[in-house]
This record gives sequence, structure tokens and C-alpha cells, in this order.
Amino acid sequence: MQGKELSYNNYTDADAALELIAEFRDAEPTVAILKHANPCGVATADTLLGAYEEAFACDTVSPFGGIIATNRPLDGATADAITRIMTEVVVAPGADDAARAVFASKKNLRLLLVDELPNPRRGGLQIKPIIGGLLVQSRDDGAVLPEDFKVVTELAPSERQLRDMLFAWTVVRHVRSNAIVFAKDGVTAGIGAGQVNRRDSARI
Repeated sequence: MQGKELSYNNYTDADAALELIAEFRDAEPTVAILKHANPCGVATADTLLGAYEEAFACDTVSPFGGIIATNRPLDGATADAITRIMTEVVVAPGADDAARAVFASKKNLRLLLVDELPNPRRGGLQIKPIIGGLLVQSRDDGAVLPEDFKVVTELAPSERQLRDMLFAWTVVRHVRSNAIVFAKDGVTAGIGAGQVNRRDSARI
């Protein structure tokens, strides 16, 4: 809808953001903040603004120059909060006039509006070029569902803990290995990504 021409990294980061936020397309208002195709904050809340503030609180440094994706149309208050720091791309299923006016004041910000979020369980193929050829595989369209759970410990998790684990599992599948996600009450408390060992990811 506006902004500078999209770069190669903008396309790949926006695609990663859409893939993640699509997991929450039927959830309460949710915001995902990504940088270099990795989430640095994801949150679900009663309002889109609340979700953005919770996602940003997970990591207040990395969102600078990042990508924001929402599962609901953007409103003016959320747009105002997003534009308080330099943001490369915002992806959402719509934006009201107030939000569009706020973003218009940031001429370099790319605003991408989609008709609807993709189905995270859709099939299809993924293709990756390698030297001398292509790797082709079926898209990972699986999901962890509550009915799949089997408690094998003496102490069973509570419903709240199960909800937090489901939220964390949904986010962690979009984090580059080695991936660690700490979450509570529908909010990421910490995300460790791209490290060569899980200990360093956990420290991050």
C-alpha cells in the first residue's frame, strides 16, 4: 500500500511473518514481531494494541528495523505504537483509515495488506535451490493438538500450562534452530534462536 520498494530480505521476512501469524488466524488479537525471519516477540491479548505491547516487551531491542504481523485489521492506536520505532514492514489483514493515516506519515514503511491470512494447514511443496539442483519436499502442515497429548509424568500439567505449551510450540516451529521459547499466558517471555547449541539459546 505504501513505502519503499521491497528488498529480497523484506520478501522473505514478510513471508516468515505471514507463516507465523497464520497459525493464530482464528485466535484472539495476536501480534508477531520478527527480525531476520525469526520471531523476537509474539503475544495474544484482548486488544491488538495490548498484543503489540506484550510482544514488544519480550525484546525491546530487536524489533528496531523489524517486521510486524497481525491477525486482525490494524487500528490507529496500534499503528501509532508500531511507528514509535523504525519498522521495515507491517503485514495485516486490513487497516482502518486511522491506521492508514498514521502509516502514511512514515513514507519508507512498507504496509502490506492481505485479503486473508493463509491456511497454516495447507499442503503444497517447498523448493530450495542447492548446488547442482533443487531440494523438493512436502510442506510441513502438521499441528500439535490437545487431543494428541499423552501425559506420561506423575505430575500432570494444568490446563493453563497446557495452553502455554501449545502457544510455545506454535511459536517455536517458526524459530530457527537451535530454538528455545519461554512463554506464559499467551505471551513469549523469551526467544532464543539461531545458536549452535541450546544452552546459548536458553541464555538468550
